[in-house]
Amino acid sequence: RSVPRCPEPQASQGTCGPVSQIGESTVASGPGADPFWVRGGRVYLTGPYRGAPFGLSIVVPAVAGPFNLGNVVVRAAISIDPHTAQITITSDPLPTIVQGVPLDIRVVNVNVDRPGFILNPTSCAPSSIGGTIAAAGGPTAGVSDRFQAADCGALSFKPALTAATLAHTSKVNGAYLHVKVASGPGQANIARVKVDLPKQLPSRLTTLHNACVDAVFRANPAACPAGSVVGTASAVTPLLASPLTGPAYLVSHAAAAFPDLVFVLQGEGVTLELVGNTNIAHGITSETFATVPDAPITSFDAAFPQGSDSILAAYGSLCAKPLAMPTAITAQNGASITQTTRVAVSGCAKPKRAKRVRRGRAAHRSSTSNRRK
Repeated sequence: RSVPRCPEPQASQGTCGPVSQIGESTVASGPGADPFWVRGGRVYLTGPYRGAPFGLSIVVPAVAGPFNLGNVVVRAAISIDPHTAQITITSDPLPTIVQGVPLDIRVVNVNVDRPGFILNPTSCAPSSIGGTIAAAGGPTAGVSDRFQAADCGALSFKPALTAATLAHTSKVNGAYLHVKVASGPGQANIARVKVDLPKQLPSRLTTLHNACVDAVFRANPAACPAGSVVGTASAVTPLLASPLTGPAYLVSHAAAAFPDLVFVLQGEGVTLELVGNTNIAHGITSETFATVPDAPITSFDAAFPQGSDSILAAYGSLCAKPLAMPTAITAQNGASITQTTRVAVSGCAKPKRAKRVRRGRAAHRSSTSNRRK
């Protein structure tokens, strides 16, 4: 969010300003064992490109001694996987000839070195950077390089989870629930969350039956029935200037006993799906979010309102005794926190204060009365 995105037509013309630059590039071209190196290339972050939310403008000066062929501009699209938040960068075809001069490109180096632009993961599990390189004639080759972060275990992990509901419930409109998870900067990112709702807040079977069929949801969530939308959510991340917001859907799968709870979060062209697996046993509803992306989230708010299609009902009075919600949160670095979160209830009647008898004053009145007699 700290990098202004180069707009059009500057991005296509190769005239982006320095505020959008995120790195440098060098290119080696020419036949033989000693190709010619072209240095001084610049890499800029752009706005949406080819349907992706972000893009790159890579500008390389085609200058070799007395020969100046101007700037060569190559565009690339930056796509974000909606389930893992993994980034895929796809470039346009690299030029093979510029003004009649064959380039014979041998090496392309891109060095993204703007401070604070790329963050380390907080998981030290082995991973890789992979890709596909296509030749000018059409053949392709897969490439991969090992990647693994270090010292993830030294990161702290102190997320805070709170929950709240309303005392007023009804058979028609069900119950309300608001859940918030917050995490501070410099901590390990959340990898997994499991919550067991209080027994006093069971799932409504009539609403579960309104779940959207998986095939319909995959084709277009907007085509799902209105009754499958059971809440809203908002996620704040330091990576974007605006929060990711969107609805929560119930999505049914043929092999699953209960529908998933899927948050579809969108903002600045980015779409992320956060999937919670639902289980109901002995009247207690559990939600497990097992594949949270390794990305920093400052806060995540989810609200499930009351209404004819509310996801939750109420069993008895919510004010009769404390509502306990067992919670387990696991970090990307393996740290975990297990706690019992108390659900705050708003709107409960204040307990009546017992009448205090001012015995000394009453005794004085009795004594005075006796004297008068």
